[in-house]
Amino acid sequence: MLLGSFLLSAPVLAEDVNGGGDAEPEEQAEIRALEITREGLHGSAYWLVTNVDSWFGEKPFEESGRVSGLLRTRVLYREDEGVDTDFRYRLRVHMPNVSEWGYLFIGRDNEQELIRDEDEAFGREQSLLPESRSEEQTFFVGIGRMLRDNLDLRLGVRGGYKLYGQARYRKTWWLTDASNIDYRQTLFLAVADGLGTTTGLNYALALDPDTAFRWRNSATFGTETDGLEWSTSLGLFRTFGRERELSLELLGNGDTDGAVLVREYGLRVTYSRPIYRDWIIGELIGGYFWPRDEDDPERYETAAVGLGVEFRF
Repeated sequence: MLLGSFLLSAPVLAEDVNGGGDAEPEEQAEIRALEITREGLHGSAYWLVTNVDSWFGEKPFEESGRVSGLLRTRVLYREDEGVDTDFRYRLRVHMPNVSEWGYLFIGRDNEQELIRDEDEAFGREQSLLPESRSEEQTFFVGIGRMLRDNLDLRLGVRGGYKLYGQARYRKTWWLTDASNIDYRQTLFLAVADGLGTTTGLNYALALDPDTAFRWRNSATFGTETDGLEWSTSLGLFRTFGRERELSLELLGNGDTDGAVLVREYGLRVTYSRPIYRDWIIGELIGGYFWPRDEDDPERYETAAVGLGVEFRF
């Protein structure tokens, strides 16, 4: 009931905001509180970034500098794991002085996914898997430098003291006007995570202006992996105007060095849409999975559902 009322109430809120004067006093107060929160988040990030940028030169930040970010939170229920909450943070910036030689990145995310540079489609968040914020998530900050349009180097620190470095290459081939193949390769070296490489290979085909088919793949091999760890997804994606999307995907993941080659496969359905203007986005995601660990005598079934909100500033 909560999930349904959340989605059904979204159009009313968006309409009231865009219409302006029709909102009730309580709704106006809530809307103003959201706007103040957004202004505060953007203002504090802007202050931090402008100060850091001033260390590297004298170009005025106001001329070409940009700051944007997002906060993402989700409540997740999975039959075999129970209830879990998730929180992630990202900051995107363009700094006039720093950009003379590189760029800055900062945020909070899953530590393993951050190091391996895996596609977000295969992350624990999108796979409806719980994670420990204290043990699996980390705050990170770093600097990067573009060597070419499709090649960059990054050096960062996460968890307060653990260093990591990445060399990332990306190339897209257009097969036709409606289809392409996207290739990504990341070489990483990190304290406590060793040396490894992640390969991403994705195929996309536009079926019509609003519908697309995507086949996404990721594979990681390194000193700390169980052989070759892989993930794959086959999906249909349908858009309904700006920021509204419905998708249905078949998923699978596993590794080549375990007793169970396929750790889990299943179905995932995702629907996202604006809740307020274009900077608060709601997401409802559900799935049905068939996992099996090495300790499980046989594969079992489990269902999962998640409700998420993305706050952009």
